Amino acid sequence: MARILFAGGGTAGHIEPAWAVSQVWQQRFPNDEIAFLGTRSGLEVTLIPERNGTLFLIPKVVAPRILNIAALLFPFRIINSVIKSISIVKRFDVVVGFGGYVAGSAYIAAALLRKPIVVHDQNAKIGLANKFGAIFTKEIAVAYSDSGIPGAQIVGNPLKTEIVKSSVQNDWESARQKAKQALGVVGNLILVIGGSSGSRAINEVIAKTNFAGNFVIHSLGKDNPLPMQTDNYRPLSYIDDMATALLAADLVISRSGAIACSEFAALGKYALFIPLPIGNGEQAFNARELVAAKKAEIIQQGDFSNTWLEENLARLLKQGSTQPLGTSLNAAEKIADCIERVLQ
Repeated sequence: MARILFAGGGTAGHIEPAWAVSQVWQQRFPNDEIAFLGTRSGLEVTLIPERNGTLFLIPKVVAPRILNIAALLFPFRIINSVIKSISIVKRFDVVVGFGGYVAGSAYIAAALLRKPIVVHDQNAKIGLANKFGAIFTKEIAVAYSDSGIPGAQIVGNPLKTEIVKSSVQNDWESARQKAKQALGVVGNLILVIGGSSGSRAINEVIAKTNFAGNFVIHSLGKDNPLPMQTDNYRPLSYIDDMATALLAADLVISRSGAIACSEFAALGKYALFIPLPIGNGEQAFNARELVAAKKAEIIQQGDFSNTWLEENLARLLKQGSTQPLGTSLNAAEKIADCIERVLQ
């Protein structure tokens, strides 16, 4: 019996790929022990227990970008986080990392304990933690061909089983109408997703927009207050059944996180992307393939307003597509293969 520790938390962009791979592994090896590593401030403290998963927590450590007090304290904080990680990682046979705050400490702990490591990066621009983790393993899987990591395997992004199943349709229009009925939606559906933590900037624009009678399902994020629901507006903290919501949607307005882009590609949804304006610019890169395929367009957050949206809404709805782009649907299986190899 093998013991597998999945390290990746903070947002759904790290958690959902880890969960997708864990489900494939559980199907292959039902007697193996599976657990997840996260922090108290991440979405994993809600999602993993809700799904009856085992979760271990370590202190969150953010790499400093400027020289300040936090930068001076960083070495002490990372040492503390690594020590906590070692106490957990030593119980497992392999660490499978998906980037983010959690993965860096897990990689260091695994390297010190000489435990095998598997790395997966979801973004077009590989993150700092995964660049570091790639030093300690040859089993590196990436979603995009231009990751910049020598020897990395291009596998795509692991998607939820429900998304994969929903991507295989004989009659897309019939599937869309059935999904709308399941959600109680009449007419056009505009799906708004600001990322798993939500986006105040997007939420503020949506609150001011006249959607001209179109139905809106709006995921605001767990930390943002929910507005009042109306006949044509349904606010949610988080969308659990993303497969049904995407199947029903005529237009998606969203951040361009890596997993979101892969899900939209799998279900053939036209998207208006508002990339997160901070970080290393990976969200703009994530959307490139969809934009090139004319299945999405990008507007910068500073240009996104209720006036712009109202003026362009009819045009955006006409762009709607129900033909998938052809994204990889077996990434989770390929990453599970990587795990098998390091355990041999």
